[in-house]
Amino acid sequence: MSEQSNNIDSFCKKVQSIKKAWSKKEDKQLQKGIEQCGMNWINIAEYVLDRNPNQCAQRWKRLNGRRSRINKYWKKSEDEQLINLVQKFGLKWSNIAQIMQVRNGKQCRDRYTNVLDPNLKMNSFSQEEDELIYEQYLQQGSKWSYISKQLQGRSPNQIKNRFYGHIRTNYLQIENPYYSKQTSFKSKQILQKIREEHLRKMDNLYTQQFNSDQNSSANLDSFLFQNLPQNFNSNINFKDPSMILENQFEQNN
Repeated sequence: MSEQSNNIDSFCKKVQSIKKAWSKKEDKQLQKGIEQCGMNWINIAEYVLDRNPNQCAQRWKRLNGRRSRINKYWKKSEDEQLINLVQKFGLKWSNIAQIMQVRNGKQCRDRYTNVLDPNLKMNSFSQEEDELIYEQYLQQGSKWSYISKQLQGRSPNQIKNRFYGHIRTNYLQIENPYYSKQTSFKSKQILQKIREEHLRKMDNLYTQQFNSDQNSSANLDSFLFQNLPQNFNSNINFKDPSMILENQFEQNN
């Protein structure tokens, strides 16, 4: 294993889970972290010693129970109303939000685009789709809207979730930072470093394939030229091997 791989593994090394009960001191540290960082659990975990982002998130849920939130779950009646309004007004989210009242334009857009759009594919991602997301991410970075245009029936949010939930772990071999004590900055550093490394490997493969194709073409041209009959029609396009073979067939018959 290369030294570079060892360094990457050391960055991604998982901190052992701490299963002991949370103390009041830790709860206060958690509260302070949330006040400073919002809901960024990777950064919040820096305020709580020996707790990873996932543990912090789960603890906060337990402390707050099921209290209502701004982005609460959508009701079936709301979904039906949103679908009817889109059919009537099109994708005019501000107008639709004014009619719905309890939802803003962004919530209406996200709900329809990511869940209710009849053109969306809701089945599991295929291997071909995963490979395309992987290749497009290496080339474009996290431009989910751009990548979604390459996959018919997949929303930017679906692709983003698929990348962080599957591609990052299985294609880039990067551990989920929510189960370690990586900082947000460190996590981004690792992801960028791995992306550049994979991109270089992909470019090398493309170059090798291109050179191989060029060599094959040159070998074919050389073979055909050396085996041309004496009465070969010189007006035939030599760049088109099919015409060469056709001419030879005519000469033989």
